[in-house]
Amino acid sequence: MKVKELDKTVNLAWSPAFQVPVMLAAGTAAQQLDASFSTSAALEIYDLNLSEPGLDMELKSSIQSQNRFHKLVWGATGAGGNGVIVGGCDNGRLQMYNASRVLAGDDGLLCAPERHTGPVKAIDFNPFQANLLSTGATESEIFIWDLNNVKTPMTPGAKSQPAEEVVWLAWNKQVQHILASAFSTRCVVWDLRKNEPIIKLSDSNSRVRWKVVAWHPDVATQLCLASEEDSNPVVQLWDLRFATTPIKTLEGHHKGVLSIAWCAQDPELLVSCGKDSRILFWNPGSSQQGDEIVCEMETSNQWNFEVIWCPRNPSLVATTSFDGHASVFS
Repeated sequence: MKVKELDKTVNLAWSPAFQVPVMLAAGTAAQQLDASFSTSAALEIYDLNLSEPGLDMELKSSIQSQNRFHKLVWGATGAGGNGVIVGGCDNGRLQMYNASRVLAGDDGLLCAPERHTGPVKAIDFNPFQANLLSTGATESEIFIWDLNNVKTPMTPGAKSQPAEEVVWLAWNKQVQHILASAFSTRCVVWDLRKNEPIIKLSDSNSRVRWKVVAWHPDVATQLCLASEEDSNPVVQLWDLRFATTPIKTLEGHHKGVLSIAWCAQDPELLVSCGKDSRILFWNPGSSQQGDEIVCEMETSNQWNFEVIWCPRNPSLVATTSFDGHASVFS
């Protein structure tokens, strides 16, 4: 059921697992306009206010931003106790904020490096080393940033060819130096210790256009890839030990899949949303092909373009839609 809602078109990021109470960061979404045609942008932090009835969240802080956001993440690193919020923007720009200072009402902008080419749509914090951040943009660009020294980001290896947009990045949940990068036609897995790609996944047998990659929370060699292609809106489960073909295909969406997220506390729960306006919960480990769908969430008639599990409370899922609604479901 829906427990909270925000009437804005935003990208969302949950506060890190250590944060009490649980909060949501919301950054004005890039390439979206509301009815007023406003081009302003803001980064806001909300308390869920779960103890209060009604759908409203409590606004804790709001600061203006020079740019709108394609992607927002909230990591556990940084002095001050509340971590760092990083947003990916146009023109290769990242905006990194001290979350404690934002909550205190200050601007909080730590730095805004512009090293990428094109919009930065792929960002992920390393779950083992909180100071390591991966970012991806156009021209197959991937950078690994040490937030203790953002002047000299490294690369995981030579650029993947052919050069195309990096649509998603995900650190492995079991092995700290393994990073998956999704392109529309392939998924490249990097070993940062070797500074090179170690495997490339591609499905030449079906018409797919990858949008998201998500690692299995417990099995280091397994990941899911979601296709935004309307003619083949599937989520495929791959095992790197048998990398020639997916070991399972999850079929339930009627149009392209735009976002997936695996529950960190329960590997038998994966959530997805797509251009068919559906939000589906799956058990990827189901032994019966076709029985993977656990339930479907109530939704509007608009596409949800993002879905994320709360890292502290696995009963909470946040979604954002193109019709200007950010929702929290329980």
